[in-house]
Amino acid sequence: MKIFVTGATGFIGRFLVEELFRRGYSDITALARKTSDISFLKKLGAKIVVGDITDESSLNSAGVGYDAVFHCAASINNYDRKALRRANVSGTENVFRWAAGHKIKKMIYVSSVSVNSVNTDVPLSEELPYGVTSSYGASKLEAEKIAVRFRDSGLPTVIVRPAIVYGEGEPHWMPLLGRFMRLRFCFLPACGSSLLHMVSVRNVADCLVSCFEDDRALGKIFNIADSRALTIRQLLGIMAGCLGVPVPALLPRPIAEKALKLPFADKCMGHLLKDRVYSTERLKEEIGFIPKYDVTMEFALAALFLRAKKYK
Repeated sequence: MKIFVTGATGFIGRFLVEELFRRGYSDITALARKTSDISFLKKLGAKIVVGDITDESSLNSAGVGYDAVFHCAASINNYDRKALRRANVSGTENVFRWAAGHKIKKMIYVSSVSVNSVNTDVPLSEELPYGVTSSYGASKLEAEKIAVRFRDSGLPTVIVRPAIVYGEGEPHWMPLLGRFMRLRFCFLPACGSSLLHMVSVRNVADCLVSCFEDDRALGKIFNIADSRALTIRQLLGIMAGCLGVPVPALLPRPIAEKALKLPFADKCMGHLLKDRVYSTERLKEEIGFIPKYDVTMEFALAALFLRAKKYK
């Protein structure tokens, strides 16, 4: 079984490649940019193709004969719309065009729950209409529509929408939150009672490989989130304990709602006043997949890893 992975040096891609090798897949080729650290990929035994999804010609140097492609590469810079469009939209178009031209047998695309995040239903399901609340979400929405178009034209495709992904080595929001907590510049709106449904990167990797292995997944769109959601107070309590810092101060809902009127407060805090829970019933019903990594343990391990890196 010959497998090609984009975004293999990224957060999700790294865990995906490790999961593929763990399950016995050994013929894995990773697309990596010149500036990427590929040492761990070489250590695992992956082949490397130097290139970029935004450069269609570099994809053509990847070779032929792949049974499956995992498209994980993406930009998450919510403040650079050009970069988002270049990587998430144009890059995805390039990868799918290349895959269709090479008659790839299975295409596994990593989308995002952000593509229908404007909906307020609890839980949010895959059937809800598209609608976004961020520039990142808008770029992923366009990218998913590209995936759907190629799927409908005959390319065997599975689309997986992860919730907010966390885990050991998460490079973006977890270090930022850790800094805020160490500086005590963090509080819990609505006393931290809102539910936040996230997903361990290990559950994402496990799900992606399971969707690849099970033909019943073909043509489907799946949410992936942990088996249970925790309140923000529970999550930040775990993080505070692992980092050795105080639990953030409580902010009652009436005060939090008034604070939303302050400049930029709505973007920073508004979503924390709402329950964000995602339905994963389709995964269970269609292919029997149940996330096996527990949020409490996984989030604690991620926070401990963050602490170790801080004091290393």
